[in-house]
Amino acid sequence: MALIRLHEKFERGVFLRRLNRFLVEVEVHGKTALAHLANSGRLLTVLVPNAEVYLVRRQRIGRKSGYDLFAVQHSHVPIIVDTRYSSVAARTSVQKGLIKSLKSYRVVKENVKVNNSLLDMLLQRDNHKFFLEIKCVTHVEEKVAMFPDAPTKRGRKHVNTLTRLAEQGYDSGILFSVQRPDAEKIRPYREMDPLFEQLLRKAVKKGVKIFTEMLVFKPSGMVEIKTDFPPFSFV
Repeated sequence: MALIRLHEKFERGVFLRRLNRFLVEVEVHGKTALAHLANSGRLLTVLVPNAEVYLVRRQRIGRKSGYDLFAVQHSHVPIIVDTRYSSVAARTSVQKGLIKSLKSYRVVKENVKVNNSLLDMLLQRDNHKFFLEIKCVTHVEEKVAMFPDAPTKRGRKHVNTLTRLAEQGYDSGILFSVQRPDAEKIRPYREMDPLFEQLLRKAVKKGVKIFTEMLVFKPSGMVEIKTDFPPFSFV
């Protein structure tokens, strides 16, 4: 377990509605404003009207929104919705040796192009390379986290790429980063995307590794990382 201090200055607001995949309407300081949502998922268990939100002010010429939406507090559960942060936390976990199976690895490159895919990280330990893709998980039902929360062609493509790498003798894996503290296990959301689950099962049989970690946002400006949790299963 580790704690990361956030350097952003958060402003509290209220979620009003989602305008499109990457834009939401919020109320902050008693006024309506626009916020960028760095998350293309459906977020059906997250974005509910009147939920408290944590925003970072972003003002730039030509930008449509004045804020980034970082987290949502729904039913007393803090949920990080900015998918970019899952990579930040993953990098920290690898560098600090928090993930048991990846101890002694270091991040040597991010956004690694492999064939026609872009994978999140290339790790290395001595001469051993490890290709790692990170998946941000926000959907939880009855304490079960599930991915994806919408059909994901991109996610299927990543799994296929990792499988081919494993077949070629490379080490590869997926890190499911659960962005909220109310999950006790995680599984593929087969009801949403059955093909993703099928491809993931094949990938595991070919040697692709699966890792998990949980991020707990604390409104005081900290994120707690719990690695190798929640446990992953296909059932």
